[in-house]
Amino acid sequence: MAELVALLDLGSNATRLLLARIDPGDGFRIVRDQRVQTRLGGGPPGKLSRAAIARALETVRSFLASVGGGTKPRVLAVATAAVREAANQGHLLEALRRRDGIDVRVLSTEDEGRLGALAALQTLPFRDGVVIDLGGGSLQITRVRARQVVSVDSLPLGAVRLTRQFLRRDPPSPRQVRALRQEVREQLLGALPAAQPRVELVGLGGTVRAVARLHLAQRRLRAHRHGLRLRQSDVTALREQLEALPLRKRRRLRGLKAERADIILAGAIAIEELMVFGGYFTLTTCSARVRDGVLWREALNGRSAS
Repeated sequence: MAELVALLDLGSNATRLLLARIDPGDGFRIVRDQRVQTRLGGGPPGKLSRAAIARALETVRSFLASVGGGTKPRVLAVATAAVREAANQGHLLEALRRRDGIDVRVLSTEDEGRLGALAALQTLPFRDGVVIDLGGGSLQITRVRARQVVSVDSLPLGAVRLTRQFLRRDPPSPRQVRALRQEVREQLLGALPAAQPRVELVGLGGTVRAVARLHLAQRRLRAHRHGLRLRQSDVTALREQLEALPLRKRRRLRGLKAERADIILAGAIAIEELMVFGGYFTLTTCSARVRDGVLWREALNGRSAS
């Protein structure tokens, strides 16, 4: 019998809230989907700002109040890098537990990588691959062989984090961009497997979706982002365009959400460096995300994605 579930995903850049009907052993259907930029990862390193906590609490309260009528859904709540790394995470988690009766599962880096890979495997036809999930606070690199996860690495290379650490000028100086690139390369060393024949590079996360949307809009192409194959040269062309523009002009770019304009350059540089460093000529974009992995895991009851 289908079950109504409310899923709260407390990400580093945005809080995503959705209502879904899960059919055990089969799948799920999303009946409502909402995204609010709360920027939990935008505060000082290792700390959630008071403003971000307040925004997240209000966002959750408003969403749950709006779905309170009729059948009461089971609530699932997860949090990723910003909350995971925050010394004061209790200010948010305790408030949700005390006020709303919500127990948030703070995903480990292993959990986050596996859930992202599950979402990709359930929606894209690949057998062997490297799944990258570039969020606001971290980058997960998950190796998949014969549709099974064999390893997960997590690096502190999220778009919000990199922007805050390196790109302080508008537009950023060449020196700042070089420093960001160097950081990405050093972090990738030993964590990113080199490209191999028949091993697909699959990308998910807000930055990957934004780059895919921007690519399609700039070229006026009518195609879906899910399953889109971006070439290394496509990413470089977008990065060059973004790097030359001040923030006010980036906000007006066709295909780019204004709220993501301040962090898109750091994210595009990270993707470009990843592809060049690993020798990957194409990136297959995946519109599914960690929240979909959570729902698939619920629906599949822990069974394999194969």
